[in-house]
Amino acid sequence: MKEQSGHKILFINQATGYLMKDVINEFCAEYDDVVLLAGHVSDIGGSLNQKVAIRLIHKYNKKNRSNRFFSWIWGTIQAILLISLQYRKYHLVITSNPPTLAFLPLFCRNKYSVIIYDVYPDGLVAGGFISETSCVNRLWIKQNIRYYNKASNIYTLTESMADTLSKYVPREKIKVIVPWSLFSGSSKVKKEENIFIKKYNLSNFFLVMYSGNIGLGHNVESLIEVARVLRNVNDIKFVIIGDGWNKALIEKRISEFGLINCLLLPFQPSNMFRHSLSAADIGVVSVTSAASKVCAPSKTYNLINLEIPLLCITDHETELAKIVNSNEIGKVCNNSQYEEMAEFILSFKNDCSLYQSISDNLKRCSNNYTIENAHKYLINFRNN
Repeated sequence: MKEQSGHKILFINQATGYLMKDVINEFCAEYDDVVLLAGHVSDIGGSLNQKVAIRLIHKYNKKNRSNRFFSWIWGTIQAILLISLQYRKYHLVITSNPPTLAFLPLFCRNKYSVIIYDVYPDGLVAGGFISETSCVNRLWIKQNIRYYNKASNIYTLTESMADTLSKYVPREKIKVIVPWSLFSGSSKVKKEENIFIKKYNLSNFFLVMYSGNIGLGHNVESLIEVARVLRNVNDIKFVIIGDGWNKALIEKRISEFGLINCLLLPFQPSNMFRHSLSAADIGVVSVTSAASKVCAPSKTYNLINLEIPLLCITDHETELAKIVNSNEIGKVCNNSQYEEMAEFILSFKNDCSLYQSISDNLKRCSNNYTIENAHKYLINFRNN
């Protein structure tokens, strides 16, 4: 496709991951001037097109609540200054990272579109960071109504998130484009070639893995209770990879209960990521009912691509539950159904027919979550 000379577009994402990189690369086919404002660009996934000019803003810092809020606000201020001084004629593609970018149009007159990865301030209320009656929440809601209604395009990841956004803007204005996997094709690393398995001496174990944030709403403590139920099954290992505010609690419970069937590890380096996920025999994904309305766990789509059955700790009405149940690619349990989770793990481990059935379903399901979805942003943007 021929480049449209003179078209300028600027993306803002403080913590740019593979989803954002894939979208930006699609736009490089039609725009000759593409800029990214980012605090950090992940090296996981493909590389950005060489024509993308990267301007650095303050890096996202989630060490604690004050650091997180400061990094959001300072990153937003830097974006406002850069756009006002250098990028006034660019169409902006504003993400929800940092979420305070919702206030950017108060200071910049550019036309803009929005990609919502997490819904704010709803996410802050759901996580208990601010109250529903707080001045911050009321001010943010008021600004959201202006922000979304003036946007040229609004994109989000799930129908549930779109429903949440519809309190700010008519539902028909919101376009849902489901995420896709970081991996493509047949990406799963074979057990005998897996350097993660070799590094941690896991070749003789059936691995139940949680990999991601260990926050207040991720229910990782439920997985520890399941490990307690199965503590006497010697060839099952629960591998928990990640970091977050609840990590100290998880570490404490593993120690208190003497659970030698649990392995707690930090986030793995990028060159280990595919190997660590591929090592799982069952991948655990957890999201609360409230959180499912404001965010989407991207690990779901990576696990599906790698054809790893899902054990989902969530309510049955969430979008995650609907994906798993409608495609028959795993088991959905609420956060107190320890025995049911343990039973599924044992059944999948010991029943070859169940293993084959879920594996076949995962192969079919993975076709819905490919990098082709990134192109849908460009198509919709062009049509609008």
